[in-house]
Amino acid sequence: MGQGGGCCRTEAGAGEELPGSVELYGVTVSSNCMGALLLITEKKLGRLVPTMPGPDGTRRPEFLAMNPFHAVPTLKDGSLVVAESNAILRYLATKYAPQLYPVSDPKRRGYIDWAMENFAGTPYQDAQALIYPCLGFASPPADREAAAKSALDNLTEYTNFFLREKFVGGDKLSIADYKIAPFLYCYTHQMLLEQGKFKCPDRVKQYVKDFVDACPSSNLLSSADGMSLKEVLDAKRGSPGGLATPSSTVKIEASDLIKAKARGSGKVKLFGAPPSGNALGPTLVGMDLQCIEMVPTMPGQDTRTEEFLAMNPFHAIPTLKDGDYTLAESSAIMRYLATNHGPELYPTDPGKRARVDWAIDNFATTLYPDAPKTLYACLGFMDFPPDTKDVGRGVSDKLQEFADYFLRDTKFIAGNQLTIADYKVAPFFYAWGHPMLADKCAILLPARIAQFNTQFAASSKSSGMFLSAGGYALKEILDKRYSETK
Repeated sequence: MGQGGGCCRTEAGAGEELPGSVELYGVTVSSNCMGALLLITEKKLGRLVPTMPGPDGTRRPEFLAMNPFHAVPTLKDGSLVVAESNAILRYLATKYAPQLYPVSDPKRRGYIDWAMENFAGTPYQDAQALIYPCLGFASPPADREAAAKSALDNLTEYTNFFLREKFVGGDKLSIADYKIAPFLYCYTHQMLLEQGKFKCPDRVKQYVKDFVDACPSSNLLSSADGMSLKEVLDAKRGSPGGLATPSSTVKIEASDLIKAKARGSGKVKLFGAPPSGNALGPTLVGMDLQCIEMVPTMPGQDTRTEEFLAMNPFHAIPTLKDGDYTLAESSAIMRYLATNHGPELYPTDPGKRARVDWAIDNFATTLYPDAPKTLYACLGFMDFPPDTKDVGRGVSDKLQEFADYFLRDTKFIAGNQLTIADYKVAPFFYAWGHPMLADKCAILLPARIAQFNTQFAASSKSSGMFLSAGGYALKEILDKRYSETK
């Protein structure tokens, strides 16, 4: 077990370095909090402020003054506040531990981003279904064995791609490893096999062992005054449970697989489709920066080909190809494009960058989950669920909350100039303002969001793609579908 962490301490003994002033609000039993806590503890950056979700923690006025979205983890560093686990890890690495998120290696950095964004999707949903019930945070799925099999398939797909090397960071830890390790650690606990019906694969067992050995503060995963992940799982089990270890040798690539991928010269290829909100963000970034060649690609028929799967085994758009190097997930692609072709869109100042990252991740966790039941249904990508209008009214409220915080004092999210955060939200904000969304989903677009849409259209030279794309633009499809359903 890694040594030298303990909980983030506020005092130091003789000869010890005093910790920094960073405050992390959260709890040790939260895997989302734990990644940042491990890093803060390891680097002696500050302390944990124990904060539970709910009226006695995240709903208190003093907490809401920092984070009106009432969620942990939330980090305070002097006057700066940032929330969302991935955004916090990026901030900590940018300011205090750059080796975990290397600026000098845009390919590895993009790969780290891809791993973090991908994990926030299906793998995280699986963790909610399997790990959270074992911790007592949620009710178990109706069919635990089916849920466990699905989670195993998805996690195997993830590890087969992102853990071919020892860590996501290669032979060294990265912020992606701090993000995923607490979740994978839980999968090795005996409780997940007995109650969660999850048969942990050897690659995950080996990865957890390697992470524990490499992370000096990893003892926090097993010991935190009764509130570590292991201690709570032990308590729910009724007796201490063992951690599974590999039963066979796990093959791990020793060479740097990312370094071996040569970048191209000239424009990069971006595979996507005009009505995809996720693809539109990086498409507009690339078009405004004049650095991409757009390759029309429809999910399903185009993303299941052998050629496409060689680029992105998760068969999704958007996907970027730069020479031999490939990258997916919309936010990861936008960071890569901005870093290499338009750094003004992703500010280097740690505080401004943190705001950009927080806005992107806040949108992903609070607003994007409602897109399928509203926007995607209106576009014809799925059926309207029975609660569409209830969801739509919730979207209206969440849009207002987003505007009240991220668009309160500035033209755009991080100031008066566009950043990748604005490109991320703009396609969805535009589409949610279409009359069909008001009629079918009861979405009332807040005035500040409508103003943002006007300002974005005036500032992005390529925003006309929302209106016209050979019949496949958001407006064109929504207009056609709305006229057919009136």
